Amino acid sequence: MKFLLTAVIMLIVSCAQRPVKVEKPEIKVPEYFTPVKGNFHKGERGFFIETKCSDFVRAVESGKVIYAGRDLENYGWVVIVEQSDGFVSVYGKLKDPWVKTGEGIKSRQVIGKVGEDKGTCGIYYELRDAYGKPIFPALR
Repeated sequence: MKFLLTAVIMLIVSCAQRPVKVEKPEIKVPEYFTPVKGNFHKGERGFFIETKCSDFVRAVESGKVIYAGRDLENYGWVVIVEQSDGFVSVYGKLKDPWVKTGEGIKSRQVIGKVGEDKGTCGIYYELRDAYGKPIFPALR
């Protein structure tokens, strides 16, 4: 009996001294792509992204252009995209849109050029849920 107890203790000690190989699961951090790089200024419903006037504006997600024009109040030239993930992106204050209403677009496709608002170059970006309610991209 004493021998059996000694053998079990030795087995436990030898197992405890061996390095245990633990496989780390691969963690993929979702990437969030912004339409332009620059300084973000939080607004009531979205962001004004201050950047260079020469920069291109890119779609954050693939989808369908549901509006491209200049008729909406305070947006200047604006492109509104119904994204393939169900969200709606609003890109305002563009110099001019390079896409048309009804056009399908791909993620990161150039949709226009940065415009100027009150002497500052940049765009207005807003993300809305499927019901049209503005949400902040960081909370997505």
